[in-house]
Amino acid sequence: MATRSEIRDERLHLRLSPTDDGLIRAAAAAAHQSITEFVVHAARASAAKTLSDRDHVTLDADTWDALDRRVSRKGRHNAKTAELFQRPSPFDE
Repeated sequence: MATRSEIRDERLHLRLSPTDDGLIRAAAAAAHQSITEFVVHAARASAAKTLSDRDHVTLDADTWDALDRRVSRKGRHNAKTAELFQRPSPFDE
C-alpha cells in the first residue's frame, strides 16, 4: 500500500467512454477526492480483493489462535468419506 511519503511518479493511461468518464468524475466529486485519489483508491481496493486469496493471509492474534485451535483438534471419522477414498479414481482409468 502506498504511503503519503512515497513518491508517486508512475502514470497509468486509460481510455474511457464518455459515460465511464462522467461516472468516475461524479463519484470522485461526491467523495470529495481528486480523480487520481478516487481511481487509485478504487483500483487498490479491487486489486487487494482480487489478490487476497492468492498471495497471503494476514490474521490478528485472536483469529490466528482460534484457527490454530480448530485445525489442531482431532478430526472425527466419517465412514462415507473413508469409503469414497477407497474407490478407484475415475481419472486413473
